Amino acid sequence: MSTLAVQTELTYSPILSSQNRGWENILVKHYQHPAGEALCQLDDDHTICMSLAPRPVRFLHIKDGKTYTSLYGKGDLSITPAKVPLFARWDSEDQFIEIRIASSFIQTVAQETLDINPDHLELVPKFRTRDPQIEAIALMLLGELQQESLGGKLYIDSLTNVLAVHLLRRYAVAHSNLSIDQ
Repeated sequence: MSTLAVQTELTYSPILSSQNRGWENILVKHYQHPAGEALCQLDDDHTICMSLAPRPVRFLHIKDGKTYTSLYGKGDLSITPAKVPLFARWDSEDQFIEIRIASSFIQTVAQETLDINPDHLELVPKFRTRDPQIEAIALMLLGELQQESLGGKLYIDSLTNVLAVHLLRRYAVAHSNLSIDQ
């Protein structure tokens, strides 16, 4: 699905992954890690991480040239656009769901569904935000990951579409490429 350009020190395998499930345009992984740190950049995917930790975990994030430090509790989200490097350090055991959605899919949805030129859109990085809609979608994706149900492909495709539209509505900004002749 995506090219992992850089990754260090995040060598633990996920508890569950949709890697071999045939899901299109989305990859969902459930992780549980001891304290540690990671540096990564996904070239082709936007990434959403949602904390599932039973107790708050102190995080340091450096992304898009900005440094954030805060406690992450269950339901807190981080959104990292494709091609944005991220350094993360957490001081205790963490449990989270990672959702990678293909940037090419987001662009297609922007153009075909919302009639927006995808060349003028940019997903905005977010650190420790709350979003009940993304939380609900993430938990439904996790539920589907934990048990394959009847109609699973249609269900996953539907959730992927809903997530893409929601990201565009709430976390994308449009940039104009107009040039002014002088």
